[in-house]
Amino acid sequence: MSSYDDPRWYEQPEHFPQNDANQLPAPAENAGSLGQIGFNANDTNVPGQQNSTHSQPASNPLSGNKRNRSRIFGQIVVTLALMVIAFLAGWFGHQAFSTPTFNANNPSQSYLSLFDQAWNIVNQNYVDRKAVNYKQMSYQAIQAMLNVLGDTGHTRFLTPQEVQAENQQLSGSFVGIGIYLEQDPKTQNIIITGTIPGSPAEKAGFKSGDIIVAVNGTNVAGKSLDAIHSLIDGPAGTSVSITVKRPSTNSTLTIKVTREQITVPSVIMHYIAPDHIADIQIVQFSDGTSSQLKAALTQAKKLGAKKIILDLRDNPGGYLQEAIDTASEFMGGNKTVLIEQDSSGNRKADTVTGQTVDTTDPIVVLVNGNTASAAEIVSGALQDNHRAIIMGTKTFGTGTVLQEFDLADGSAILLGTSEWLTPDGHFIRGNGITPNITVNLNPKATEVTPTIENQQNMTEQQILSSGDNQLVSAIKYLEGHP
Repeated sequence: MSSYDDPRWYEQPEHFPQNDANQLPAPAENAGSLGQIGFNANDTNVPGQQNSTHSQPASNPLSGNKRNRSRIFGQIVVTLALMVIAFLAGWFGHQAFSTPTFNANNPSQSYLSLFDQAWNIVNQNYVDRKAVNYKQMSYQAIQAMLNVLGDTGHTRFLTPQEVQAENQQLSGSFVGIGIYLEQDPKTQNIIITGTIPGSPAEKAGFKSGDIIVAVNGTNVAGKSLDAIHSLIDGPAGTSVSITVKRPSTNSTLTIKVTREQITVPSVIMHYIAPDHIADIQIVQFSDGTSSQLKAALTQAKKLGAKKIILDLRDNPGGYLQEAIDTASEFMGGNKTVLIEQDSSGNRKADTVTGQTVDTTDPIVVLVNGNTASAAEIVSGALQDNHRAIIMGTKTFGTGTVLQEFDLADGSAILLGTSEWLTPDGHFIRGNGITPNITVNLNPKATEVTPTIENQQNMTEQQILSSGDNQLVSAIKYLEGHP
């Protein structure tokens, strides 16, 4: 502990040189009167007698008195100086170690000081020094702070590794096995919601609905999504063994899969020829999604498509601009895609970009409880502008514009800096998008996506018999609305 941290530093006694008795100032009670100065107590001669040894005083009595006064004055000065030093040291020690003043009129600064106080108490006093992990203390404190804001699933803290993974995912290329995961809020089960087309996970045989039980033999019960990702992630060329429970067959499987560099297509299209329907899935709104959608729509029209199913189920969102560009491909004029509202209540409308591809063909947008963020913007824009019918179940309700704030060690805070509202002014956050037609997926059914349709070369009849009643309802609706 440094000297200014320890209140004992000013309590050490001063050390003076040890002088002889005849060098020290005489005590006041031993000082003689002026008439006595010059007489020796051992002298046998009486006053008035002539004595050569006392004809002149041995020293000037006035000069000696001045020296005594000077010494006494110096002692007083030193004593006062020490008292002042002791007072100031005590005051500063009190300021350093006493409880900070809490000012309710300045809660931001007051609670920041409160946190500093708590940090210092733990840092200076906790007995098990090996357990004091500054990194985890800091990371978990930041995450807890963000959790209080209530922007569930959106505003969040990212470790340096998660920042890298997030950037890779939104760039459309990353190293992994290619599965989408979610955690059931009730059971806390980690569920595979889908696989990336052409990915190692798809080739290895993972299915939507599989529940992860263990990774490399480590039981995952009670672990978070981030913890599961950490277990599954690894360098390209290495392998991981994942044990899953498959509810559809009531079986448990252990599948070994090799990690690879994966380029993720954001848009997959399957053409349902008998009804001239383009079934288009947008996996996420990563970099280049709107360009891929434009290419898929162009291809579908060449095949004869006159109706569109836009499948946004389980789409977690992505870049705002990609969402605006996607909605713009279905709407012309100067229509509003969304409204942004800042913390002061100021609103700004984001309108279409003018890159329209199709403004007339009937559209059904499929959504569910995992449709979030940018996917909700597109759904709300097409619904409020009467450009599409929204079908399925209520969306997640993530309605904030995220801004990334980088931190010093490479970690980051993704913070909601604006609210998203639909063109009609409905808040998305906490509310989600309510479908025009609610269709709950059958509990035992599996979503049939264009990826599955393409992999299995499914006919329309096979799709209608698949059990995915949400997709079937969309096809039936479009059949009745040419």
